[in-house]
Amino acid sequence: MRLFLVRHGQTEANLRGVFCGLTDVPLTPLGVEQAGNVAGWLAEVEFAHAASSQLLRARHTADIVLAGHSLNAEVDNKSVDNKSVDNKSVDNKSVDNQLNEMNFGEWEMRHHHDLQNEDPDAWAAWVADWQQASPTGGESFPQFSTRIESVVQSLLSTKDSEKNQLVVAHQGVLSLMLARLLAMPAVAMWHFHFEQGAYSVLEIHDGFVTLRAFNSRAVWQPATRG
Repeated sequence: MRLFLVRHGQTEANLRGVFCGLTDVPLTPLGVEQAGNVAGWLAEVEFAHAASSQLLRARHTADIVLAGHSLNAEVDNKSVDNKSVDNKSVDNKSVDNQLNEMNFGEWEMRHHHDLQNEDPDAWAAWVADWQQASPTGGESFPQFSTRIESVVQSLLSTKDSEKNQLVVAHQGVLSLMLARLLAMPAVAMWHFHFEQGAYSVLEIHDGFVTLRAFNSRAVWQPATRG
């Protein structure tokens, strides 16, 4: 299987530098343009599967990328259950909320500079041990990691070795997915910054993963697929 990973386009939350997990924010005009650029670069790819998180910024990006294709990324609109996330069998146009960004709870749409003063104890705990602490009222990293690991294991077990799959999601989701797909520890996610208006490609064969492109801004051509 060939896996194309795309981060959603720019939002106002990105411009402000605030925590934005489950808050539904739209793409900026530049974000729409970024998605359109990716659509052009992937225009010749025949996708057998497409998946998006249920959040507007990812759904809109996926719709733009897939506009010239014969399938769309459909969304399972069930709310996120941070305690238990079930795997689903999905067809070639489906997705579930496992691809949603981390839930930052009361930190949503707030800047870390403000949190240092407004929620100092929780912020200090997060800085000291982000892999165990959690944003106030939000999702802990172990909870987040568990649901992303479920996605990773599903991808590794995929038998359609010649199929192309598109996943449109978020920085936290994609960086953790990539680290785990490459059999790296969770902390390695910080090495992978997914740029907006770009795409990355992995090949998965019999559970072995090869990174073929990272933050590419070039037309993907059949000749580059070998």
